[in-house]
Amino acid sequence: MSVSQAIIHRLTRDSGDKSYSLSDKPLELTETESRLLSEIKPLFVRRASKRYGCFSNEADVFKGLVVNWLGDTLNLVSFSQKTIEYLAIALEEQDVESDGYWLFAVDEQEAGRILWLAQLRQREGIVVNGDNKPDYCEYIDFGKLGFCASLNLDQVNQPGEQKFLTISFGFGERPMQKLMMDFLSFTDTVDTTADTERFMSLVEDYSRDMPEDTGKRYQKEVAEYCIEQVKNGEAVNYRELSGEIESQAPTGLDRYIEERDPELKEAFIPDQSSLKKYIRYSGRSRDVSISFSNESLGKNITFDPNAGTLTLSELPAALIKQLKGE
Repeated sequence: MSVSQAIIHRLTRDSGDKSYSLSDKPLELTETESRLLSEIKPLFVRRASKRYGCFSNEADVFKGLVVNWLGDTLNLVSFSQKTIEYLAIALEEQDVESDGYWLFAVDEQEAGRILWLAQLRQREGIVVNGDNKPDYCEYIDFGKLGFCASLNLDQVNQPGEQKFLTISFGFGERPMQKLMMDFLSFTDTVDTTADTERFMSLVEDYSRDMPEDTGKRYQKEVAEYCIEQVKNGEAVNYRELSGEIESQAPTGLDRYIEERDPELKEAFIPDQSSLKKYIRYSGRSRDVSISFSNESLGKNITFDPNAGTLTLSELPAALIKQLKGE
């Protein structure tokens, strides 16, 4: 079992009222706690909105609580209780509504001890009980997982460490974003968009010496590899990538990058949204929605940048039938 400590508290702030229900002792660890974290971790890993960084230089509340906890001034119960109490104050001061259960779990990994902080929400459902009758129940709705953070506790006090805190927000949590970033003393230290665009710009230049179809396919394969790494929670090492997909290449991508941009990070965290255009072009307006593979552009789909128009040929058979009214 990788979970060594865990505790859950309830926090509600709704229409001016705030309340919390604080647990006074850690959970008795069973397979349920490990199962709970095993459900949360892949959801967190697959989120495209993650931000990577560390604590800011300001000595804010949460940062201070973490330092005291790691220094054994506080135990997990006191640390988590005080975190919820101060979070309730922050919600009240900024007039933000929130409701859910907050999980604090220490995960023992090879990379170090990871503190997981996750907001859990419940929903009502129906089960068949022991008397073979339908009954109401409440259960965790993992599809509505709220704010989530992972904090590498072994790196917090390491000098120069700039990427020990990763955060992500659930759908519709815009009001919580600034509040939680301020509360956690979070500062971005990794610009995933800039790193990805810099790398893919080199990939585009590299693939220009290939036939057009081959070049577009190569860019797509690179983007798909990067997205798969995102889904697995892994960084992209361009040397490893080069070894995986070099069958179409006139020379090695890794050697090309060494010559063109030797300062490029060997490993980087890709930004999924920046990679989508290398796989599919898509867009929508009120009346039109369109999506097509990047390999189609220049073949059965052409774009006139001056007129701002797309010309399509080889339309899908189902669309032709609809247009003909068949």
